Amino acid sequence: MDANKERQVDHLIHHTLLIGVSMSAILLILGLLIMLVRDTPFPEVAPSLSEILRQAFMANGAGLIYLGLLLLMITPVARVMMLVYGYARIGWWRFVLISLMVLLLLGTGLALGIEG
Repeated sequence: MDANKERQVDHLIHHTLLIGVSMSAILLILGLLIMLVRDTPFPEVAPSLSEILRQAFMANGAGLIYLGLLLLMITPVARVMMLVYGYARIGWWRFVLISLMVLLLLGTGLALGIEG
C-alpha cells in the first residue's frame, strides 16, 4: 500500500466535503440575508430545478436558498463518487464495489423520491 496515495485520497474526500458544505452554507446565508433585506416571502411550493437556477442567478433569495439545499444534498453523492475514484486509484477493489453499491442505492432512492 502506498501511504502517499492514501493520504491524497483522504485529502480529496476532505476537500469534497469541505467545499460542498461551505458553498452550501454561503448560498443559504446569502439567500436568507437577501430575503430579509428585501422582505420577500418564502414560496410555499418548491420550484423546478431550472427555475431554481434562474432565480439563483438573478440573486433571488429563495432561489439561492434552494440552490444551497440542493448542493447540500448532492455533497454526500459527490463524496461517494470521490471514494470510488480514490479506492480505484489505491487498488482497493472491494471498497470500490461497496462504494458503487452505495451509489446505486443513492440513485435508486433519488429515483423513487422523484416518482413519489
